[in-house]
Amino acid sequence: MAVCLFFSIFTPLKKYRNHMTTEHFTIRSYGRTELAQCYFPDLNPQVAYRKLQSWIDYYPHLRERLRAAGCNPRCRVYMPVHVRMIVEAIGEP
Repeated sequence: MAVCLFFSIFTPLKKYRNHMTTEHFTIRSYGRTELAQCYFPDLNPQVAYRKLQSWIDYYPHLRERLRAAGCNPRCRVYMPVHVRMIVEAIGEP
């Protein structure tokens, strides 16, 4: 009990607020930076985009599956099919 109380007193609520909500992620078209901000809301948009790209490269064959579905590296919008592939590989934001 004392450990839980200590943890809750000194832990910022803002950091854990996302874990307490039960919002469902919607599969729809997203701008590439918009989707990256869903995964990394506390980062600068450009940094969030680069981090999402590195995650896409980390998961095996995800980049190839996206290209086969018509997503090239210069596309600015992820279509619902692309978003579904990303969410299936990485998980919901």
